Amino acid sequence: MIRLYTIPNCPYCTELKDLLIKEAIEFTEVNVNLPENQDEYNKLHEITKSDDVPIIKVGKQLLVPNISFKSIKEGFELAKKFIG
Repeated sequence: MIRLYTIPNCPYCTELKDLLIKEAIEFTEVNVNLPENQDEYNKLHEITKSDDVPIIKVGKQLLVPNISFKSIKEGFELAKKFIG
């Protein structure tokens, strides 16, 4: 299962969500701006040292923009490889 860390009105987040939906890949969206998600996001931030979104979590694998992937399409293709 994919956890997708996003912020509202982020065009990159929307693009990735659209790709996942088009391919019928299930995911859980985590809006990092919501107070109830701040602790989880802060832990990710400690690990990744990145403020960029969307962050993709597949199992224990974290895919971070500008670190793990350079384009949304590349991030999407990487995420598909980690799906069991």
